[in-house]
Amino acid sequence: MFEPKFLNFDDIVFIHNQEINMSGGSTGIRDQNGIKSAIGATQASFEGKYLNNIFEMSATYLNSIVKNHPFIDGNKRTGLASALTFLFINGIELEEKYEEELADMVLKLTENEISKEDIVDFFKERII
Repeated sequence: MFEPKFLNFDDIVFIHNQEINMSGGSTGIRDQNGIKSAIGATQASFEGKYLNNIFEMSATYLNSIVKNHPFIDGNKRTGLASALTFLFINGIELEEKYEEELADMVLKLTENEISKEDIVDFFKERII
């Protein structure tokens, strides 16, 4: 069975800090439990088997961080970077079809125009 490499609390906080350093905004955690919830949801299992595939896990990082809003600033950036990092450390890279495509997808998620399942499909369609 494939054993994915997961992001932990410190990894996500590190990603957040990197995003803030690169793009600006306020650092700081608003809700530690929101980060922990994203981690737990991604690793959900039953009887030793993960409930989600690698793309569903990645979409869960994105969706949970964006919706839980655990950071003072940069939740969308952190959610996307966490999802992409998770895929990357598990051997999967994505390619945008046009510049800013990933940003557009995240904005649609925040505006409830797309679902977590749509994100899964989005990621699968863009594997390099």
